[in-house]
Amino acid sequence: MMNRFLAALGCCALVGCAGAGLGTGTPLVTSDVDALAVGPGAALPFGEIATTCGIATADMGMPVAAASGYTVYDTAPTSTAVRTHYIDGFSDGCARQFTAALVLTGDVSTHEGVRYARTPAQQRYSETDTAYEAIKRAFCGVGTGEPCGSRIDALSRRTVFVTAYPQFSGSNSWKEFLLHEGTVAASGTETP
Repeated sequence: MMNRFLAALGCCALVGCAGAGLGTGTPLVTSDVDALAVGPGAALPFGEIATTCGIATADMGMPVAAASGYTVYDTAPTSTAVRTHYIDGFSDGCARQFTAALVLTGDVSTHEGVRYARTPAQQRYSETDTAYEAIKRAFCGVGTGEPCGSRIDALSRRTVFVTAYPQFSGSNSWKEFLLHEGTVAASGTETP
């Protein structure tokens, strides 16, 4: 079973976030998820994301998704094997790299639509869900479990979910990264 974004979208979409505090380069939530610094092409275990500075865009592979300042690159886009992926668009000017067999992106509107359609008993929150709620609360002024409302488009300009799968199909879990205001705001393991 694919994650909630694939089921809801049926395709990949990359959208981001901005607004009061957003678009200023100041994240509403910060983390050290990507504090590990590695050289280009380093063999990272699935689920880890690391900072890679000094890699040329031409060496990151083929761009496979782009919007709102973030671009996802695939080093072997015709492969179904686990391989290195890169993302650029971060405020420090460095790329982020991680290992996955399949990568999908999802916007905050889709996240909210799927998340808030569930009953409270069905809403297990990962680290990315919790970080998104904090960002949304600060930007939109609404509580946990409430949609952002009229500010959702502004929020989506620099915030995006990137989902990494350890295999091309049949994954029982996946890794989700929340990109926000030029940083990796959170990382969490998700299950169906």
